[in-house]
Amino acid sequence: MTQAQLQEHLHALEERLLHPDRETDRERLTSLLAADFKEFCTSGRIFNLTQLSTELMTMAPRAATMSHFYVTPLGKDSALATYHITTAASTSHHSSIWVLRDNRWQMLFHQGTIAA
Repeated sequence: MTQAQLQEHLHALEERLLHPDRETDRERLTSLLAADFKEFCTSGRIFNLTQLSTELMTMAPRAATMSHFYVTPLGKDSALATYHITTAASTSHHSSIWVLRDNRWQMLFHQGTIAA
């Protein structure tokens, strides 16, 4: 996979997780998360796979846009995605570590930080 293809692919996966309400089968979103997934939220909360899976199943639609998306390969089986999320109330900076396991990309770690 080229750098451009990887960037496009991970961007599409991040968009799916940002807007789970657009999915016809939200349960499929759980497969995008690694079994040992962890997230440090903009709220300060820490989520594991089970907690985020529950959140994804019940999340209401939200007006949020992603911008400045960029992927940095960390190795042949891992990558760092960084981007901004803008809502009516705030802008936040985000980073995700993605790993290639069983021939599919899964999010291992995510962090969101409110922009000052």
